[in-house]
This record gives sequence, structure tokens and C-alpha cells, in this order.
Amino acid sequence: MKPTLLAASLLVWSCPDAPWARPAEFDSPQESAAPSLVTAEWLRQHLNDPGQVIFQVSMDRLTYDAGHIPGAVFAPMGEFHNHSNVDKLPDPAAIATALGRLGLSNASRVVLVGDPLSASILFVALDYVGHGGRTLVLDGGLAAWREAGGSLSRESAALQPATFVPNVRQDMVVDAAWIRWHLDDRRTAFLDGRTRAEYDGTATERLPRRGHIPGAKLVPWLDTFDTRDVPKDASGARADNAPESARLLARADLEQVLADAGARRDGLTVAYCTIGMRASHLYFVARLLGYPARLYVGSMADWTRSPDNPVVGVGTRP
Repeated sequence: MKPTLLAASLLVWSCPDAPWARPAEFDSPQESAAPSLVTAEWLRQHLNDPGQVIFQVSMDRLTYDAGHIPGAVFAPMGEFHNHSNVDKLPDPAAIATALGRLGLSNASRVVLVGDPLSASILFVALDYVGHGGRTLVLDGGLAAWREAGGSLSRESAALQPATFVPNVRQDMVVDAAWIRWHLDDRRTAFLDGRTRAEYDGTATERLPRRGHIPGAKLVPWLDTFDTRDVPKDASGARADNAPESARLLARADLEQVLADAGARRDGLTVAYCTIGMRASHLYFVARLLGYPARLYVGSMADWTRSPDNPVVGVGTRP
């Protein structure tokens, strides 16, 4: 598969509700429209659309204060990631309160700007409270905005508090018991978003056991980006991080990545990693393409705690 940049003429692409039929046990009344990926050119044309909020998401304000898209609101990623208990997503009420404080209502459309992990983590929180279908992500982040000739502002956006009422999608999050129950389900594809060494169990990790969930396919989260946008270390190998400027592969290539991993539209795609952060990105990609998807938030940190949960890797037995 030859990685390609998104076609310059493509301003926005999204995946509406899928028309295909799924077995009843996979149906979810809240599995709504997918998010959208937008280009900087599209955002320039729609910068002042009514009912739209732009979130620049990161752990701290340094990048935001140095220059942001005019009108963008700083969204602290820490409010949307449960650092006290990485096995769970933040409380939906807390997510809703944070979104409302930042000016997002249920009727608003939100555009996420930030590095891929931060944007994906915030997308997961938005999808969890039922707003995934009204979420857009800027491909290439702030760097793409600059390349497109977009202006920057250092003036903090005036917050206009709103009311956000969560419509919680409890079904989108799975736990170890759910995983065990579906290990032999051929309609369920497990995507491991870590590195080859982590997947094989040869990497040094602070986990009770090393390896991967039986039947899971290795899909390093960086494989969803154009390789020219991903940095390499001194040995020439790709570092396990992606800069904010990283752009996703073209849609057809993303489809191939998921198809190669066994994802199917009449089943479920379940993403996991070590503590759910890289998996959040794979979950976003699956939702972007319209696949029914689930997120194992606890991931291997949770799975390897119990000796009853099988692990495949060097020196282990399934």
C-alpha cells in the first residue's frame, strides 16, 4: 500500500450512517453519524459558520498562547482523560460540564485542532456523550492551517458558556469480561495499536505480562498516517509518536488498513493499546470510516492483571 496525502481537491469527507444490515446483537440506537475529517482550506471557508465552536486541544496552553486559529477555544486535554483511573473514561457529567463551560451545546458543531492523540482522546469523550456525529477534526492540525495561509491570533477567545446534556453511549466502551466473551467471535476484529515489539512481547513494559490479546491483529497507530509525516529515530525506525502536522492516509488506504486487520462492516472493530490512548486514535479512524467500533479503555494494562486472561507473546502461552 503506497501512502498518499489526501487529495488537495478533497475539502471534507465523512461517513454517514451505514446502510448495511448488522446482526441484532451489534445494533446500537446511539451508533450515530460518523465524525468528519476536514482540511485547512475547508476550515478557512467555514471559519465563521454560525453554531460552530473550534477547540484547540493540548495538555497545556503554551501552543495556544503562542498562536491559534482566530476564535479557537483552548480545550485542556486533561479534562477529557481519566488520569486517576485510566481503565475508565471520565464521568459523563464531568465531560458535559467541561464542554458547556467551553461553549459547546448539543446543537453546536465542533472542530478539533491539535496533535493526533489529543484530538482523538477528545473525540472519544465527545462520542461517549453522544456528540461524535457533530465533530470535525482538522487534518494536519495547526501546521496545515499555517500552510494554507491561515492567520493566527494570540487573543484568548471569549468563552460563551452553553448547556450540554450528555446522551451517554455506554455501549462504545468494553471491558475485560466483554473481551473474553468475544474472543472467538469471527465478527469481532481486535486491533492492537502498539508497536511490533510491544505486540510480540519483546518490549520492556511495566505490565504483569507481555504480548497481545489472542486473535488481535497488529495495527500500529502510526500506520494510519502518511509516512512522510512521521519522524524517525537515529536508527531510521519510526518513533512511536506523531507530530501535530501528521496527516492521515487517504480514505482508500485507511480502508485497506482496517480490511487487512479483519475489520468488517457487519461486525465490530475493537481498538486497544497499553492504556487506551493510541487505541483512541484507531477508534477515531474506525468511526471516521463508518465501522461499528468499540474502545477497550483499560487495554493491556487492565487485561494483563488477571492470570485468567490469555496473552500471546514471547514466553507466554494463550
